[in-house]
Amino acid sequence: MCYNFSMDELLLPQFLEKRLKEAKEFKEKGDIRQSCEKLYSVVESLIKILAEKENVEAYREAKESGGWSTYLLGKAAAELNEKYSKDKNFEDLLLSIWKVAYSLHREGFHDNCISIEDFEESYKFILENLPKIALKAGIELKIEP
Repeated sequence: MCYNFSMDELLLPQFLEKRLKEAKEFKEKGDIRQSCEKLYSVVESLIKILAEKENVEAYREAKESGGWSTYLLGKAAAELNEKYSKDKNFEDLLLSIWKVAYSLHREGFHDNCISIEDFEESYKFILENLPKIALKAGIELKIEP
């Protein structure tokens, strides 16, 4: 499965903030499934932006193959994590947030079997750490708790 957005669209902080706002609204309505998918979408988008910015191998593969797959997103997260691991404030953060987001996507959205406790913990982790990742992409996010 390929995931494609125009890079111009992804670079807009409003796109990411809109998805975060939707995640919060779905959470408040009790629609955990849709909230999980919106959170995943934001993390996925930031990985794509950073992969392009850093021109990692996974980005080049996605470009050559005509789109992103879950495999290439995971590969990009690992490559970016390695690249940024020397930064003490960023050590393993990118790979961790990717794993949490993918778990939300898989268990929360597709399988619809995530516990409320796991969702709450993942939601909090993503909101706390997303601004650091966005700043690596040159994006300052305004996140409502």
